[in-house]
Amino acid sequence: MAERSTVEVKFEPLGLRAMVPGGSLITRAMLEAGVLLPLDCGGNGTCGRCLVLVEGATSPPSQAEERLLDREQLDQGWRLACQTKALGDLRVAVPETAERADGGWRIDDGDVKDLEGGTPVVTALALEIPAPTLQDPRSDLARVLALAGGEEHAGADLATASQVSALARKHNWHLAAFRRGAELVGVAAPGVPPLGLAVDLGSTKIAAYLVNLEDGKVLASRGRLNPQVTFGADVVTRLQKAIRDPAEGRRMTRLVRRAVGDLAGELAAQAGVEPSQICDMTLVGNSAMHHLLLGLPLEQLGAPPFVACLGQAIDIKARELGLKLAPGAYVHLPPLVGGFVGSDNVAMIMGADLDRPGPVRLGLDIGTNTEVVLTVPGGEHAMVIASAPSGPTFEGAHLSSGMRAMAGAISKVEILDDQPVCFTIDGGAPAGICGSGIIDTVARLLEAGIINSRGHLDRSHPRVRADQRNISYILVPAEQSAIGQDIAITQKDISQVQLAKAAISAAAGTLLELAGLGVDDIAEVVLAGSFGGHIDVAGAKRIGLIPNVAAASYAQVGNAAGKGARKVLVASEMRARAKAIPAMSRYVELASETKFNTLFARSLSLPESSF
Repeated sequence: MAERSTVEVKFEPLGLRAMVPGGSLITRAMLEAGVLLPLDCGGNGTCGRCLVLVEGATSPPSQAEERLLDREQLDQGWRLACQTKALGDLRVAVPETAERADGGWRIDDGDVKDLEGGTPVVTALALEIPAPTLQDPRSDLARVLALAGGEEHAGADLATASQVSALARKHNWHLAAFRRGAELVGVAAPGVPPLGLAVDLGSTKIAAYLVNLEDGKVLASRGRLNPQVTFGADVVTRLQKAIRDPAEGRRMTRLVRRAVGDLAGELAAQAGVEPSQICDMTLVGNSAMHHLLLGLPLEQLGAPPFVACLGQAIDIKARELGLKLAPGAYVHLPPLVGGFVGSDNVAMIMGADLDRPGPVRLGLDIGTNTEVVLTVPGGEHAMVIASAPSGPTFEGAHLSSGMRAMAGAISKVEILDDQPVCFTIDGGAPAGICGSGIIDTVARLLEAGIINSRGHLDRSHPRVRADQRNISYILVPAEQSAIGQDIAITQKDISQVQLAKAAISAAAGTLLELAGLGVDDIAEVVLAGSFGGHIDVAGAKRIGLIPNVAAASYAQVGNAAGKGARKVLVASEMRARAKAIPAMSRYVELASETKFNTLFARSLSLPESSF
C-alpha cells in the first residue's frame, strides 16, 4: 500500500493523537503526541517493550518483529512501535506502562526543616522609588538600580530592564526587586517573595521542587518521567544514539528542556504564583543528563576514558535553555565528579551529609547508574566514589512483567503455604512488578528454595512453567491480573537482578579494597533515591544487593539528591560546599579496575543462607 503524505495516529486509552509524515515510525508519532513508553533497547527491536495493538495501514512486519512475535499475535495486530511505520491513519492501543508526557506524580518533599541557613543567593529588596519628574528625568532602570545597590554596584540585562517600566507604574513605584549578587534578575509587585526551582534530572525520573528562597520552604513539588526514556532505558544507549545521529541528540535536548519548563509551569500553578517569580534555579544530574540538557559534545563522554566536556560548576541564563522564568533568572549546575558520576551525586552527598565528619559510611543511590560513595575517615581522600553499571532493572525495565513504581505495580511479595501473596502500590489488581517488588520476589523465592544460589528456578515446582523461550515462575495468573495476562518472573529476569546486584556489590567491594577497609568496618549504610527509600532492607541484604553488617545501621534517606539540590539553591555557602566535594574525593573508574571484574564474577551468585 502506498503511504500518504500525512497521517493521523491516535493513541488509546490516553486519548492523544499526532499528525506525522506518512512512513514515520509509530515511536515518532508517540513523541509528537506526548506518549512516553520506555524503550529499553533504544528502538532496536530487541526488548519487545513497545508492544502495541495497531489498526490501520502499516509496513510489513520486520525481521525483529518476526523473531519476537508469533504469527497469531501478528495476525491480531500486535506490533513493535519501534519497527512499524504508519502508511495511513492508525489507531494504536498502548500498554498500561505508557504515560502521558504531561502526566506527573507527587514526590516526597523530604525534611526541609534542617536546610542550613547562610547567605541567600537571591535577596529581595522592598523599594519605594521616587517617580520621574522634569527635574529628575533619570531612566526607570536607573531609579531602581540606585536603590538596589547603587548604579555603580548593580546591573541588569535587557530582559530584566524591560520589566521595570510597566510594573513600576502599575504599582505606583513600589516594587520588590530580586538581586543575585550585583545583578538585578527580576522585579515584582511589592511583598512578593523570590522563588527558586530545584531539579533532580534523573535518567528515568525528573523531580522538581518550588522553593521560597527567603525561608527554604517547599511550596510545591512534582515528578514526571524523563521523556528521554523513549530513546533508551539507560544513558549509554541514549549517548550511542545521539553520537550516531546528532539530530536525535538535539531532539533529546529539546524534550528534556521542555519537560523541565513544563514542570516549572505546573509547580507555579500548583502554588498559585507566576513563573516570573522564579528568579533562580539549581539543576543536578549525572554527566550524561548534564551534557544532553546543555547540548554539549558527547563523543568524548561516550567512550573511554569517559571525559566530560566541562565539569566545573556553571551558571547559565534560564532563557538560554528555553525556560520561561524571571527574565534574568539563572540556572546553577553544581560540579561533576568524574566519568558518569555527576552533580546529582554531589547533591546526594550533601543531602545525606556524607561529606561531614563521621565513621565509615557506604552511600548507595541505586538507579540505572548506581552511585557508590565510601567515606574514609583519616584517609588521603575523605570519600571514594564510583558509578556502578547496574542498568535499569530496578526501575522495572528489562523485566518481562516490569513497570515503574505506579498504580498496579507489585511492590511486595510473601510466600505463604508455598503460594505467593502479592501487594501492589495502590492495593489494586496487579499489572506488573516494580524494582522493590522484584527484589522482594527473588529474596522470597531464594528463602523458599524455589531458586538456588545460582539463580536457577526449580523446574519441578508446580508454579514453574517452561517453554521454548524461557522458564517462568507464575506470580499472578492471568485471570487475577489487571492485564489479562500472567505476571511472571522468568529465568532471564532473575539473571538481570543478579547482574544488577553484582555490579553494585562489586563496586562497593572495590572501593573498600582500594581504601584498605573491610565490610565489617562499615558503620552505616545509607540508601538514597526513591528506590533506595522503598526497598525492603532485609530482602536487599538477603540477595546480596547491599552488604549485611551486624553492627551497622541502615538509613533510607529518600531523594537525598533533591534535598542537596535545594540546599545548593538557597545559600551561597552550600554552593561552595558543593564545589569542594570533587576536590576532596577520589573518583574510581571501575572499567580500569581488575578488582571490580573479579568481584563482579564472584557476586553473581546469591547467598546460600539467611544472614
